[in-house]
Amino acid sequence: MASDAVGEHSSRRPLLTLGRVDRVRVQVGYRASPDGPAYEQFLLDVPVPETAGVAEQLDESRVLAALEPVLYAGAGPARHYSLHQHRWHTSWGSSPGALEIGLLVTTGTRTAGQSDTALAGVTRAFRGLLQLAGRPEPTPISRDAALVRARHGAATAYAVDPDSLSPSTEQHLAENSWRVRLRTTGGDEYDVVVGLVDGCAGSVRVQHTGRIEVFDSVGSE
Repeated sequence: MASDAVGEHSSRRPLLTLGRVDRVRVQVGYRASPDGPAYEQFLLDVPVPETAGVAEQLDESRVLAALEPVLYAGAGPARHYSLHQHRWHTSWGSSPGALEIGLLVTTGTRTAGQSDTALAGVTRAFRGLLQLAGRPEPTPISRDAALVRARHGAATAYAVDPDSLSPSTEQHLAENSWRVRLRTTGGDEYDVVVGLVDGCAGSVRVQHTGRIEVFDSVGSE
């Protein structure tokens, strides 16, 4: 009896699975020291087409291989990094299964041009990931949509309340690309580019540009 039950169970499709990957979310940050905060972060949020062939090819190893260019933030060997990976899937409803990768790269003392080198590596890596995801077509990004994504990007990258962020300046850089400077009520400022890589709305760059002094409107007596 027991062997029959075991045989019946082993012949069934598994109940617990990680599911297919419907969306890839990547966050890449650069920091001067292993225990220091990131001075700039890059985000990529991209849906994966509903084709079995692409879904089967898009696994963690291929995503990590595409991300390797971000480790070269300047001349010399690859930098040290910290990595975490998370898979999310539910057996009910139509909620997409998500693969989330977080990567923090330690650069040491910042040098002139290092930010440009990091940008070049991230752009190359994100283009590779977009290729893996089926190269989704760029979609128009309105001003309001850009502001929403900028707030969400800064909030995700630096764990701030998106409702505390207000735009101080904004610039339409190119088709499907916006640059927004956000300021918190406490005086922190973030420089955000939405549509960073080839006009993909889910590609965002966030730089924490520092803190400004906030004075009481009443002033001193």
